[in-house]
Amino acid sequence: MKAHDGLYIDGAWRPAGSGEVIEVVNPADEQVIGRVPAGGALDVDTAVRAARAA
Repeated sequence: MKAHDGLYIDGAWRPAGSGEVIEVVNPADEQVIGRVPAGGALDVDTAVRAARAA
């Protein structure tokens, strides 16, 4: 299983502010095949600021 531990924001990998994860499920057999960080409001604000600056 692949586990990602960060969000790619403004050209760099950084930890998600929420500390929570989302499980990625294979729809064919419903097995968990990965976990990704769940971004929170602060992560969204940071990403939007970076996008506007770009």
